[in-house]
Amino acid sequence: MNIKKWIAIPLILLMVALTGCQAVGGFDVSKSLLGTLDVKSQQSTEKISLKLTPREGITQGDQEIIDLINSISVTVDEAKVQSEEVASAKGTLHIDKYNLPFELALDRQGMAIQLEGAKKPYYIPLNPQEGLEGLPAGFDPYVYSKDVRELTKTAAALMLKHAPNPSTISATSVTEEVYGEKDKVKLTHLHAELRGDELVALVKPFLTNLAKDEAGLKELISQAIDMTKNIASGMNLEGSDKVTAELSANKEKLVNEAYTEVKKYLDLAVAQYDVGVSTLYAQSPEIKTVLSANTVLKTDSYFDEKGNVRKASTDLTVALPDVEGLPVKSFSIVTEAQSWNINGSVTADKVDISNGVIDLNKQAELTPGATLRNFDANSPIYNILKNDLGITKKEKTFEQYYDFLDNRGGTTFFALRELASELDAELKWDAATKQYTVVDDITGKTLTLKSGSKQATLDGSPLTLPQAPYVDRFGYLNVPFKTVAEALGATVTRNSDGGYTLKRD
Repeated sequence: MNIKKWIAIPLILLMVALTGCQAVGGFDVSKSLLGTLDVKSQQSTEKISLKLTPREGITQGDQEIIDLINSISVTVDEAKVQSEEVASAKGTLHIDKYNLPFELALDRQGMAIQLEGAKKPYYIPLNPQEGLEGLPAGFDPYVYSKDVRELTKTAAALMLKHAPNPSTISATSVTEEVYGEKDKVKLTHLHAELRGDELVALVKPFLTNLAKDEAGLKELISQAIDMTKNIASGMNLEGSDKVTAELSANKEKLVNEAYTEVKKYLDLAVAQYDVGVSTLYAQSPEIKTVLSANTVLKTDSYFDEKGNVRKASTDLTVALPDVEGLPVKSFSIVTEAQSWNINGSVTADKVDISNGVIDLNKQAELTPGATLRNFDANSPIYNILKNDLGITKKEKTFEQYYDFLDNRGGTTFFALRELASELDAELKWDAATKQYTVVDDITGKTLTLKSGSKQATLDGSPLTLPQAPYVDRFGYLNVPFKTVAEALGATVTRNSDGGYTLKRD
C-alpha cells in the first residue's frame, strides 16, 4: 500500500476545494483571499499541533509513540516577515515534558535554525552562486519573485472564479480582540467546513467551469510564457537568446496550442471523472475512507476592513483506513494564528552563524553521533534524542547465506563497507599505505586495518584480528564480523537458526 498516495491526494484536493469561496453574505471572499497574496511584510504568532487517534487493541509500544507525537506542538511567539526574501521566527517546540526554544532566520543565502542546547545552528544553504539542483550556478530565483507572485495570483483568481462553495460556509460581522491592538477590531468572520465525501462532488463542477473559460486559461498560459521568457533571458545559457526570441515571435501561436491541449485534457477529465473516481476506489479502497464524511476541514478566518487576515484557525481531521501495521485511525492538524503590522516596517531577527553551522545538505553532519555531539549533554534535546528516541540504537539480523556473510576457518567475515554503513561509521581509504580507517560514529574512535594482515590499530593501540581481512571477487574488503563490530561499539551474536544479530545500545 502506498501511504503517501492516499494521504497526499485528499490533502491536495482539500486545499483546492478550500479556495471555492466566492461571495458569501455580501462579503467578497475572492477579493480578500487574493489580497493575502499581496502581503509583503507582517508580524504574527502561530500555534500548530498534531493529534493521532489510536485504534483499539494496539501494542503498548505503538501507544507510547502516539502519546509522544500527541505531546508535540509548535508555538511561534513572533514571526517577522521583512520581505519576500527575509524572515525570522522565535518560538518553542513542545515535546512531552520538555519545552525547547528555537530561533529561525531566512535570507537569500539560506535558512538557519538555532535550537536550545545546540553548539551550532543547523543551516540550509540557498546561495544561488552555488547553483540550485538542476539549475546553473548563479541562477537567482528571487529575481523572478514578482513574476511568480503575479502568476500565482492569476491562477488563484481563476480557481476562485470557478470553484463551487462548500455546503457549510458563512460570513458574519464580529468585534474581536486582535494581537497588537489596544481596542477590539471590527472583523468579518468567514467560517467554512468541507467533508471528504463532499469534496469528490465539488471537483467535477470545478473542472467543468474551468474548461469553459477560454479567456481565463489563455491569460494564465500567456503569463506563464512571459515568465518562462524572462527566466530564459536571465539564465545566460547557450541558446537562451534563441529561446527568448522564439517565445516572443510565436507567443500567440504557443498560447493557442497550449490552450487546445489544456482544454482537451480538462474535457477528458470531466468526461471520465465519474469512472475515474469509481476506478480509484476499486483499485485503492483505502482512499474511500480518507474521502469520507469522517474527513473534515474546518476554517475560521477574520478579515479587517482592509481585507487583511488578522486571525485564522484551521482544524483538519483525516480519517485513515484500517490496514495492517497502521495503529492510527485518524489524525488532526490544528493551527491558530494572529497577524499585525501588515505591510508595515518590519525588521527580521538574525541567527548567529559566525562560529559555524551544521549543514543539513551534508549527510556526514547528520549521523546519530554527529547529531548528539552538537548538543550539550545536559540539554533536554540531547536526552530526548539519546534516551527517548534512541537515535544511536541499532539492531539488524543477518542471514548466513543471504547477506554475504562468509565463514572461513571458524571466523565469520562481512564486508567492511556494509558494516560501516550499518553503524554510520566513516570509512576512509589511504592509497599510499593501502590501509582502511574506520571512524566510530558515536565515540570517534578510529580503527585502522589492511587486507592480508591480522594486525590492526584501535585508537592507537594494537588490535590482533582472529584472521586477516581479504578482498573478495567484487573488490570489497571483508573483515572479521564480530571483532570489528565490537571495536565500533556494537555486538554480534549468533542466533539459533544460524543467522547473526548486530546490535548497538
